[in-house]
Amino acid sequence: MPIVAHNELPTFERLRQEGQTILEPGRALHQTIRELHIGVLNMMPDAALAATERQFFRLVGESNPIAQFYLHPFTLQQLPRGAQAQTHIEQYYDSFEKIRTSGLDALIITGANVSHPDLSQETFWEPLREVFNWAQQNVTSVLCSCLATHAAMQFQHGQRRSALPAKRWGVFPHRVIHTGHPLVTDVNTRFDVPHSRFNDISAAQFRQAGLHILVESAAAGVHLAVSEDGFRVVYFQGHPEYDTVSLMKEYKREVQRFAAG
Repeated sequence: MPIVAHNELPTFERLRQEGQTILEPGRALHQTIRELHIGVLNMMPDAALAATERQFFRLVGESNPIAQFYLHPFTLQQLPRGAQAQTHIEQYYDSFEKIRTSGLDALIITGANVSHPDLSQETFWEPLREVFNWAQQNVTSVLCSCLATHAAMQFQHGQRRSALPAKRWGVFPHRVIHTGHPLVTDVNTRFDVPHSRFNDISAAQFRQAGLHILVESAAAGVHLAVSEDGFRVVYFQGHPEYDTVSLMKEYKREVQRFAAG
């Protein structure tokens, strides 16, 4: 499945070097199937901004052998940025206003670093709710990753996350518990997924919200759940997008933060 490099975002070239099929706009194939436009609301901090682009772009690029995808990264201006990341955003990212005008077929919302135990106190809380509410009315499907799942569960379903005794990070075995759902019909019934979080939303909370749990782990909890209609919102607590070195980088960061007090 080709991704169309519709601007000069460096991620397109990185993926091309990995062997992904990346088309220039003039080489996009003429076909009866309309291209799909996928938004990526990237809320990750500066150090992980570009890596998160690559990870989600890569997953989309490997997902479908037929369709052509245009990926549109954007972020929230309320998130603090350094000069380098801000330049990257200004050069290659769309604004939410442009996204809202042009429209999307689907939306991916990444995780984010937070500084308050109550997510509603974060500066991105209201802007994120605005994007999510718009997507609910105008986008076919929304995928929430990790922190985005916790935020959506709080403002959509009144389910607040709980702090874990220690950070849950590592690669954990999971089982598909709803084998008939299209998202997991071709997935092995047992597979591994990375997790990296200080907080958790329990299986009981997902079910209380009327959601369907598709993948769960005895050690790590719920990984994948979907909205009551089965497709409108997809919730991840784990990180299927992670690179093989992502957890090691996080481990080094945590050790350095601990050493610095």
